[in-house]
Amino acid sequence: MAGCWDERLYKNSSVVSLTGFEGEIGKLTAYYAYPEATTTEMKTVIITGKGVSPRDVRQDAELNVEQTMDLSVLSTILISEKTAEDDIYNYLDGYFRDSNSPITSKLAIVQGDLKPFFEVSEDKQSTAGEYYDRFITSLEENSMVIPYTLQTASTIIFENAQDLALPYLKMGEEKHPKAEGLALFSGRSFTGKILTIDEGVLLNILNDSLGFATRISYLYEDSPVTVRINKSKRKLNISEDKIEIPLKLEFILSEFPKDNLDKKNKRLELEKFLQDEIEKDMKEVIKKLQEAKCDAIGIGRQVRAFHPKWFNEDWGEHFSTLDISPKVDVEIVKTGILE
Repeated sequence: MAGCWDERLYKNSSVVSLTGFEGEIGKLTAYYAYPEATTTEMKTVIITGKGVSPRDVRQDAELNVEQTMDLSVLSTILISEKTAEDDIYNYLDGYFRDSNSPITSKLAIVQGDLKPFFEVSEDKQSTAGEYYDRFITSLEENSMVIPYTLQTASTIIFENAQDLALPYLKMGEEKHPKAEGLALFSGRSFTGKILTIDEGVLLNILNDSLGFATRISYLYEDSPVTVRINKSKRKLNISEDKIEIPLKLEFILSEFPKDNLDKKNKRLELEKFLQDEIEKDMKEVIKKLQEAKCDAIGIGRQVRAFHPKWFNEDWGEHFSTLDISPKVDVEIVKTGILE
């Protein structure tokens, strides 16, 4: 039971909400951001640590703060793309060995230098970690990235039948973080390949991990058409060297200036157009995944569970050689408020 003997007062600690790593094991740099209150404002303080390992850089950073750093409310962990090309678990292990560390922190891979991603939070009203946590959560709700936390991502890291696809951020022209896509992993390492945001939406459909607001846009006969997914149903038909992914998608029309969908043939034409375009784009997504040897869809789990004789322990290599084809069936179930 908890009691006064184990209380930790925030006023006695530097409460870190955002941390990140760049460099490599043996020559590592880490950044820690925590809020500090003055008589007139709340500001974000950024501390740098250098060392040979994640725990060593934290100890080095402690030399620069007047209070002990407390990572119990850590919201987000950012990792440089070059650092992520190494075994990413090297940088996460310490959080599981500290009972005060949360396992619900968000993870993201960043392009280029890490420090600007921390400096941008200095003028935010919220803490630095909360800013990135809300940023990534909004991407998840719109099905642009797959929802992962430190805990769920680490289960995939130790899973040889599925691979990670983490949010990939870059610094925009206005010195503001921008979601660029999804960083594809093979095993524990970032492959250097990414999916765009639009491809990330299709990956979420294939992965059966949709948020509550999933929209897809195309240009149909020079007219924009945007649909929101009302319902999605995915299956996997598995044979030894061929995987078929039947998808039943129900759409609600969000934008279509051409209208006239009260005519059945017009609606069927639009459904056929959406079906063909989505199927074509999904094939391109699968091609990129196979080139990266990244089974972010989780096909390997299904094969291992229900067809173990076809499962190869070097799944990433085997996944890249499979014939994988999506089969999309589209139905527009609503075109406006009343229909």
